[in-house]
Amino acid sequence: RTPKTPKPPVTELFLTEHAHVRMLRVLLELFYQPMLREGFFDEQELSNIFPSLEDLVEVHTLFLDSLKKLREESGFIIAEIGDVLLARFEGTEGSWFQKISARFCSRQSFALEQLKAKQRKDTRFNQFIQEAESRPRCRRLQLKDIIPTEMQRLTKYPLLLLSITKCTEAAAERAKVEQAAECCRQILNHVNQEVRDMENLMVGPPQNPPQNPCDPTQCPKSNTDITKRTLVHEGPLTWRVTRDKAVEVQVLLLDDLLVLLQRQEERLVLRCHSRALAPAPDGKQMLSPVIRLRSAMTREVATDHKAFYVIISWENGAQIYELVAQSVSERK
Repeated sequence: RTPKTPKPPVTELFLTEHAHVRMLRVLLELFYQPMLREGFFDEQELSNIFPSLEDLVEVHTLFLDSLKKLREESGFIIAEIGDVLLARFEGTEGSWFQKISARFCSRQSFALEQLKAKQRKDTRFNQFIQEAESRPRCRRLQLKDIIPTEMQRLTKYPLLLLSITKCTEAAAERAKVEQAAECCRQILNHVNQEVRDMENLMVGPPQNPPQNPCDPTQCPKSNTDITKRTLVHEGPLTWRVTRDKAVEVQVLLLDDLLVLLQRQEERLVLRCHSRALAPAPDGKQMLSPVIRLRSAMTREVATDHKAFYVIISWENGAQIYELVAQSVSERK
């Protein structure tokens, strides 16, 4: 069998970008939009599972359009591509691309967990996924194979651009492509770090979270020996349990736990707090004073630079802790 002739690097960039846009559109049009339309998830839930997906589709489509235009204007023999690459990966446009890529890629493990849990729990949703994956547009790929494609694409850009530099003779043009390749490497490094940070915060949601964390048989304090853990940080925080209820706590940040201690007379004690669940007036959510970090992630509070959220998420819902430090540096 005659071996295939390798494609010119610019042609390979164009064809692989075209294939990537097609796969992102599959994710958007066969999964994201029908999931919303059929009511499997609401808009907020989907924006957590597939953050910035529509923005990513737009950015990659615009990049592909610019490559198409360059191809047509140059009579399908592209001699200079540096300006188009820099317009995509450098400056404000590059920063925006980095931001939305980091959002999406850092949540891909979370997305896979949420979707897997939903499939186990909801037979109608499981059937929907199987039917969508059987469509010709998926090209025999499952959803779990499609979600990581953005991360895979980011790893290929530096290699593709490096190949282009090797075939570029003009020094000025080669310098532009090299600069674009360096921008791609910086974007990839940033996204990799975001992915690592998120994985450190949330390795996976608990499979069977306690219904009442304050039950002595289930509460983490009943079987947690903090003397065997490493103390990372200690200090005072305010725990905003509800809008009308705030509790002063002494916090121990351990290597795998966050412990919220309350002062009672001369002692520090562990105490659970309850919060009403809307819209059910009689529903109560119990918040444990011991938070396992492998099941948690953190978020800033937009309205208060000293505050942050700790969020524990699983298939049945989420627990949100709002904690306030005495200063911005203490929060960090």
